[in-house]
Amino acid sequence: MPAIELFSYAGCPFAQRSHMVLLEKELDFELVEIDLRNRPDWFMEVSPHGKVPVLRHAGRVIHESAIINQYLDEAFTEHPLMPADAHGRAMVRIWMDHCDARFLPALLRLMAARDKPGELAAARDRLGEVMRFMDRGLRNSGDDPYWLGAHPSLADFHYLPFFERFAVYEELAGAEWPDDCTRLRAWYETAGQRPSFIATRHTLDFHLSLQQRMDQRRAAAAAAAAPA
Repeated sequence: MPAIELFSYAGCPFAQRSHMVLLEKELDFELVEIDLRNRPDWFMEVSPHGKVPVLRHAGRVIHESAIINQYLDEAFTEHPLMPADAHGRAMVRIWMDHCDARFLPALLRLMAARDKPGELAAARDRLGEVMRFMDRGLRNSGDDPYWLGAHPSLADFHYLPFFERFAVYEELAGAEWPDDCTRLRAWYETAGQRPSFIATRHTLDFHLSLQQRMDQRRAAAAAAAAPA
């Protein structure tokens, strides 16, 4: 059995981050798919919060995709995905933080506003602002094809799963890719050709079906919690 195991769920964008990094690092690993709707009892011993991804390396367990990916890059030095200089590494972490603190909340707010006409326009505008900020950051990095240079870094793989799902946000919530975000679009066209991304991505129909099931479960839970 490989010394590395990644506990994953096919529809999870966070698990996809770590799956891509393992492929980019060309590491031998076992992918263990977990049904998050019916978690096996033993999985709670691996992941106390019952979440994916979880990495188990040589018997030791690591949680959270950003931490997992930085661990992998530090533990396995071949095919580095962090810059060699301290400033470059800091910039990768800054953009990873921007994804989690700004981009993802904007996407979640948009999806939450789908059935709230009074909030939907503001949510779309906020997402556009966040994406324009990202586009300006890419322009400041120069003409290199990846987020922070001529070669991919952990920042690229931090964002890619959510751009894969952008068509879902367009379909269900009317998300719009700002016309002036041409540098961001060029980045996605390049990064989206990485073999690790192609190997882990899913179709729009897959993501729409998954979202539909999530919406149904939430509606059922809300109905069950409502007073009689």
